[in-house]
Amino acid sequence: MDTLKKQQLSPMDLPTELLRGILLRLPVKSVFRFKCVSKQWLSLLSDSHFAKSHFDLTNNINNKLLYLSRDLSGDYSNAYRVKIAGTSIHHDYRVHLHAICKHESTRIIGSCRGFILLKNDTMLILWNPVTDFYTAVAYPDLDFWNLDFPCSSFFCGGVGYENSTDDYLIVIGSIKAMLKPWWKFFSLRTNSWKEIEGGDRFFPCFPLHRQLGLVYNEAIHWLAIHTGSDDEHSFVIVAFDIATKTLSMFPLPYPQDTRNCELSLMGGGGCFGMWIMNNTAPEIWVMKEYKVESSWTKLNIVLPLYRGVIPLCFADSGDEVVCRRGNNRELMKLSNNQAWGRCVLNPCDNDPILVMFTESLLSLPSSK
Repeated sequence: MDTLKKQQLSPMDLPTELLRGILLRLPVKSVFRFKCVSKQWLSLLSDSHFAKSHFDLTNNINNKLLYLSRDLSGDYSNAYRVKIAGTSIHHDYRVHLHAICKHESTRIIGSCRGFILLKNDTMLILWNPVTDFYTAVAYPDLDFWNLDFPCSSFFCGGVGYENSTDDYLIVIGSIKAMLKPWWKFFSLRTNSWKEIEGGDRFFPCFPLHRQLGLVYNEAIHWLAIHTGSDDEHSFVIVAFDIATKTLSMFPLPYPQDTRNCELSLMGGGGCFGMWIMNNTAPEIWVMKEYKVESSWTKLNIVLPLYRGVIPLCFADSGDEVVCRRGNNRELMKLSNNQAWGRCVLNPCDNDPILVMFTESLLSLPSSK
């Protein structure tokens, strides 16, 4: 028996590469907890190459949403992760909000590689809910702004990652005096803001103050109004190319008037699409070929007609959608005209913002 015990290996005795291979396949939350096992494990799990390899392995299997929750006093206190698996939708775990994220005006405006982009009255915050690491970014040219604008309807933002330079770019669009639109991006590497050429062509849409910057195909997307259009109330999709730092636009499935419709972009399930609700029944569209207008395809998913059903994202292969029913803050999954799974949100805003979220151990690059 003593000989058998001596032959048994503990995790501490495993070769580093074998141990690394095992840990790479564990959930992010488990890996993060294992940092306290030993100095060897702490060193391995804190390595940036390990974090990147772990993210690359798990990026395609994460299917989760995240939202902010308020406590009894009305202040933000926690973030909740919602997991979507098969026909089930349920709260996975709670994340305690960092103090800097608890401002009453805090709103989610984007997500990228495990980081959540938030804004409040005075700053932008890029925060990793798993590691609690964050960086705060001041708004550009704040002296020239009406201080209400960063939290007003005339504002949109998002965050993307540039692989070639290992840099995160925060993009915002707003307006200045005389209602002139402008767009800028912030580089974490250079710690500086730059204005985006041609930004004055795209007006951030005031009916869509809840829209998030949707990352797809190495670009960040929003709905906006093209100022050069003959129709001053017609939407376009505007895309910020992360590599070239330029803005471009492409059309919706068919023209939509800002005065009599609700619509929003949708991601998830490897798809790029949107939902539209005007005077007819709600519709869900997916773009089969990126930026090819003729590839817009209407999905055969019938949304419930009762009030307040808002599609949030695609699930799985794109033939299913996750929706929020606003009246009772309930999430549900729709496929083949049937509702699957239900999850009631914890105390939150009357119109809560939920963002697609991929867990990661990644850290942010240092500025030069």
